[in-house]
Amino acid sequence: MGKYRLDYFSKYYFYEEDKFLQEVEDGEYILNQIKKSNRFDYKGYSYKYTKFGNISKGDTQKDVEVEIKEDDIDVIINGENAHLDLIYKFEIKNLEDHIRITTRISEKSDDISCLLYIDYNQGNDFIKELENVKKAQQENMNKI
Repeated sequence: MGKYRLDYFSKYYFYEEDKFLQEVEDGEYILNQIKKSNRFDYKGYSYKYTKFGNISKGDTQKDVEVEIKEDDIDVIINGENAHLDLIYKFEIKNLEDHIRITTRISEKSDDISCLLYIDYNQGNDFIKELENVKKAQQENMNKI
């Protein structure tokens, strides 16, 4: 069991234009802005077009606490239970001053892409514990 502090935790929501206009507050205004400049920061979120022509809404938090419990398929992010879908996606990249982990997080109505940035001092231990979470998730899937 370990507690870690992420430097950054980013969640990305993806929309087709029609869905974006229906579901996002001020969607038409935001859409007009990203058509002008391809990226627009608004009310704490970052919006832009993706390479596939969809719209992404980015939500980035700094200094996020993650707690990992032994033999658990979930983690605790800022005091709330969260399910990282490590079976589906678990990519690790070493950057200049951080380790970046790409995965998905399940929320009530959707699976959201997310990036976790952690410093090298705690990064290797964090990855080992995430690998244990992934193993627990795999074992849970195999239970019949």
